[in-house]
Amino acid sequence: EDLSLWTRQNFGIPFTGFICGYMLGLLMGTRYGFFLGYLGLEPYVMLAAGSIMKIPEVLLLPLGILTDSFPIFGLHCKPYLLIAWAIVGTALLMVSLWPLPDPYHCIGPDGNYDYMLPPCNPEAHEAKNFYVACSVLITFGLALAQVSGDGLIIQYSQKEPIESRGKIKAEIMMMMTAGMLTANLTVAFLMNSKEYLGTFDWGLGYDGIMILALALVCLLFVATVFFVREPKTVRLHRSRSTIRSNIKDSWTLMKSGAFMGILMFGFTTQMMVHINTTAGPLVKSRWAEVKVLPAQLYHMGSSVAEIAGVFLVRKYLLQSSWRRIFFSACVMAVVLDAIPAFLTVFGIIRNQYFYLGEEILAALPMAAIKLVSGLVLIEMAEPGREGLAIGLMGTVTQASAPFGTAISNQIFALFQPNLSDVRNFETDSDAFRRTVAWSYVVSYVTTLASFFLVYLIPDQKAEAQQRKESWGHSRSYGVLVLLLPGCCCCYSLVLLVLTNLESTACLSWVGGNGCD
Repeated sequence: EDLSLWTRQNFGIPFTGFICGYMLGLLMGTRYGFFLGYLGLEPYVMLAAGSIMKIPEVLLLPLGILTDSFPIFGLHCKPYLLIAWAIVGTALLMVSLWPLPDPYHCIGPDGNYDYMLPPCNPEAHEAKNFYVACSVLITFGLALAQVSGDGLIIQYSQKEPIESRGKIKAEIMMMMTAGMLTANLTVAFLMNSKEYLGTFDWGLGYDGIMILALALVCLLFVATVFFVREPKTVRLHRSRSTIRSNIKDSWTLMKSGAFMGILMFGFTTQMMVHINTTAGPLVKSRWAEVKVLPAQLYHMGSSVAEIAGVFLVRKYLLQSSWRRIFFSACVMAVVLDAIPAFLTVFGIIRNQYFYLGEEILAALPMAAIKLVSGLVLIEMAEPGREGLAIGLMGTVTQASAPFGTAISNQIFALFQPNLSDVRNFETDSDAFRRTVAWSYVVSYVTTLASFFLVYLIPDQKAEAQQRKESWGHSRSYGVLVLLLPGCCCCYSLVLLVLTNLESTACLSWVGGNGCD
């Protein structure tokens, strides 16, 4: 059977990866200019809104069970890809037709915002709820596309020879990165007006960018119909599977000691990585004075570096120790981030191009970490249960990201002077600089603390297979898989929703300054 993705029958699969990357790039790339600039959200509120947008990624497990349990016309992946893109298209259409509010901040004579004046349109904060809701719907569609699309990729990858297994996964990662690169280019030149923290006097609005994305999603929908082939695979369950049988199989996988190690490592590292200082967005916009165009161009540079990183790992490091790759990549990423951050905080070098340079360098180790995670999952997945394996891994790890953001808002709300008050950045006192610096130290320490759990992941493919055979099963593992993501998700969801409501965003225990 032809395993290449670059054929007429399979071309829709890498195109799907490209559009997934493009949509993710748009959601991330427009957040800085639209939510922080145009809508004028405080940094901790913007971070909370970003985490709420990711909540649907917690549903990867039930979505995986759905695709495995209910084939449509005998297919488990392709029909769900079509449903996913229909959902994304609907949300994009809603955003495109909804009228934009006026900017939150007053615009000065030079066309830039005057942050020292009272806001000209306080109601802009209330409009964020509509855009966050639509972004949640888009993320839900992308999550469904990820489960069904990655199910196809794992089916193809497991047919590869063991010495080259992982090449197809690497190709899809490169296509996703190329999509993000294209999204960066779109935002850089079409959404670079001063209203969105850019430098141009003209540009598309947020709704115009969504119209462009809608056109591409419609094109992908057609490509999925004609250029995606779902290969025949031997399922471990009968063809007309039931929810009951899938829940039983899910419980068996949850009780696996080998899979539990992977899940706990993913959960903890994801949570620690997302404990970030709330000062970051204003350090970037007020002290480094980063504008949209150079920010997106450097994002493009980091995307190219990420493609290069995936290519290097794919070509030279597929047989190297996964633990060593992870350890080295994390240390490199933290060091490269810390240098421009501290030099900017203490006013030694405040230049947007210097500040953004770490994004390109840090993309290499981050690409290695992403690819290693994908390779581990390929080895742990059972034939016929690809969607379930992806869903279980995704649910547990993604449940920790909003939890990390919620904890961040609570931790860094204790720092005084307030890290989310733009006036403190305008005053720029020595005492406040030291406060911001210590907040970065806390962020880096929590990231590096994840090294203590590196032995929860196997060292290479052979050890991964050995763990599957020798590590036993326990009901306590299954209970932990169910309770840990559930409790963390509920806790974080409550805090993040309260942060996004105007009446409760001021509460100190959600990250605010305290309500009068």
